[in-house]
This record gives sequence, C-alpha cells and structure tokens, in this order.
Amino acid sequence: MVKQPTACRTGTSVIIPTYNSATSLRRCVESVVSQSLPVGEIQVIDDGSIDNTQDVVAEFGSAVTYRRQENQGQGAARNVGLQVAAGRYIAFLDADDYWQPEFNRRCTEFLEQHADAIAVSTGRLVRKWGQPEQQWPNDRTCQQLGIGGSYVLDDFFQFWADHDHVRTGTVLLRRSAVDEVGLQRPDLRISQDLEYWAMLGTCGKWGLIPEPLWVGEPMSAVTERSWLEKYQLRRKLCPTVEVWQSRVVPRLTSQQWPGFRRVRGRVAANFAQTLMLSGDQRGAWEIISHYGTEMPDNWFVRLVQFGRWWGTPGKLLTSHLVRVRENVKSMSMSRLAKLRG
Repeated sequence: MVKQPTACRTGTSVIIPTYNSATSLRRCVESVVSQSLPVGEIQVIDDGSIDNTQDVVAEFGSAVTYRRQENQGQGAARNVGLQVAAGRYIAFLDADDYWQPEFNRRCTEFLEQHADAIAVSTGRLVRKWGQPEQQWPNDRTCQQLGIGGSYVLDDFFQFWADHDHVRTGTVLLRRSAVDEVGLQRPDLRISQDLEYWAMLGTCGKWGLIPEPLWVGEPMSAVTERSWLEKYQLRRKLCPTVEVWQSRVVPRLTSQQWPGFRRVRGRVAANFAQTLMLSGDQRGAWEIISHYGTEMPDNWFVRLVQFGRWWGTPGKLLTSHLVRVRENVKSMSMSRLAKLRG
C-alpha cells in the first residue's frame, strides 16, 4: 500500500521523471501548465541529471515542485512522486513528451463519468525526426474497430495485446488504484511501466479516448552520450521474464490470462533481443524457447524462428544479424544526436 499524503486530494498530480533531458523538459512542463483544465500539482523528479535540468524547472517558479535523487531509474523516480502526490488522479509524463491542451480535461471528465474505470488512456501521435507522423488510432483503425468515441474496454488485456495502445504519458489513473497495487518496482530498470499497467489492469476496467492527446518525440531530448548510456544500461539490467511477471501473475483471473500471455510475449521478445545484444546468447535463446509461441509477429521474431529452424548455425547467424542491425541503428542515432546537439 502507498502511504497517503495528508493534503486534500483534488485534481491531478503530474509526475515527470527526468534524466539529462533539459532540452525537452521546458516544452513538456509548459504543456502541463497550459492545460485547459488546470492540474493540481506538477512534480519534476530529477534522476541524477548533470545538465541544467534544475535551471529549467526554476523558470516555472512555484508552479512546479523539484525533487532530486541519485540515479536509480525511472521507476524509482516515479515512486518519489507517488509517495507525496496529493491528487485524486495521477499521471506520468516523460520529459521528452508532451500533452495537447485538452488531455487533463478529457481524461478527468471520462473518469468522473465512468465510475467503473480505474484508468483511461488516450490516442497518441509519435513524431520521429525524418519520418512521417504516426497516429494511433487513425481514421482507418477507428473504422475497423468501430470506434465512434470514448468508451470502457471490455477486456483490457486483450485490447492491449492486440493494439499495444498504452504509453506512459497517455494514462490518467485513479489514486485509489495506486493505493491498491502499490508503487512501481524500482528493481525493474526496463519495462517497469508495462509491469505497472499490467498490475493496474488486474484491479479494474480501463477506458479509451481515441483522440491523440499525447505527443511523443523520442529524439527530442537525445544527446549522443545520453542515448548510448540509456541503451547500454538496458542491456546490463535486463530482468528475467519470471521476475518481471512475479507480482502480476497471482492477481490474474482466468479471463485475463489469454491477453496477458500475448502481452508477456511482447515483453519476452524485447528481453530476448536485449540479452542477444548484450552477448548473453544462452539467456536470449532460453527466453525464446520458453515464450516463443506467445511472441508477436515482427522482424525479430521472424528472424529467430529462422534461426531455430537451422539449429546452432542458424542461431549464430541470427544473433549476428541482430547485432549488425543494432550497430547500424546506433550509428544513425549517434549522427542524429550530433546534428541536434
């Protein structure tokens, strides 16, 4: 259980973890300050930054509370905010993302109108440098799914497995749900947000607002150093699937299991790829052996299926191709970081 603050619970508490993201943090905070329905509080949790993050926060004066900790990861940073949050509703927003002006109003109104929903997520717009904008759901998707407006999902886990629709900044959740499931797991340095959504999915229904009220720009805060640090750390601290799911599994109902297995398969594929890149080939292929049938149909899974078919030579070739692809990506990202910074 989360210790409840003594302040009166009104409005939305917004928690923004940040690590060396000063270049994008200003826009992120401005998007929260400028909401058409004002939020109750804004907390920026600095996870050991060495840039001018504190100076950026100071520009907003008393509108923003600044807290700093030694670098412990996003989950631990969000927990600092959760432990003191006074709002009736909770939202997380990463420093390189931002909200459209109606995010808080639309989400708050939805939860006030749907007492059975413990959380609601919105559509998203992703802008990657040099690539076309990606909107979910777009008009075609809405037509295919028969989405005519906001609604409560019948089966959160199945919908999540089908559409991978939840992003950290797209969610507004009730504080009462946080009190039930507790804090995020600080020991999970990757995919801790997915574990938390799964936990919340076991304690009530989720809603969906299809409008793209959250905007993600994953390259907006990147520097060559911060990008390399991030991905090197991910490879070193990858947990096992069993550790990742340990808190969720005891809470699942029989109805939730089919969708959860597919969500777990997506996480397992990510972990297998991470271990492969870190050089732990045995660990990667053990995950593939255990959870391969649950994994989604994407380039990585198709490649490892080829590798398994051809035995040891195929596995070695697969691992090599995955590393080559990542090296090409790393060089491209590093060049982009230099151009931006």
